[in-house]
Amino acid sequence: MAVTAQNLSASAIWNHIAEKKKAAEAERIAQEEAAKAERAKLREAFEQREIQPEALDRIATVVRRAVEAGEKEALVLRFPSEWLPDQGRSITSHDPEWRAKLTGFPKRAHDFYMRELAPRGFQLKAQILDWPGGIPGDVGWFLAWKHPEEE
Repeated sequence: MAVTAQNLSASAIWNHIAEKKKAAEAERIAQEEAAKAERAKLREAFEQREIQPEALDRIATVVRRAVEAGEKEALVLRFPSEWLPDQGRSITSHDPEWRAKLTGFPKRAHDFYMRELAPRGFQLKAQILDWPGGIPGDVGWFLAWKHPEEE
């Protein structure tokens, strides 16, 4: 209810302010719910994702760019740690069995790494990339290559 000459009073002003706050809160909640629903759709799509036939070509492009930039590793996969069954705890604690906890697309991606990339001498490193609010954020999977003399 808007404040007009007909209802001008302190009570009307406070009612108007309360209504605006209530509407703003309802809008905030609706936006949060919409964002949550969208994130759930993204997670489901990520979980259902399959390794594409051109994956090796794409990885080769990423690796080539990293090599040309003088790097010894390349980020090949990034996703929210909350999408892992343990929310990334096994990665942050450096659990040597972190791979055993993978499900869905991350498991398929790791299987691809073991089948296609490990035999070619690549190492896979997983780490938490950011810590929003002090909790694990995104996970990054890095493909690394060492010079034979470094091993």
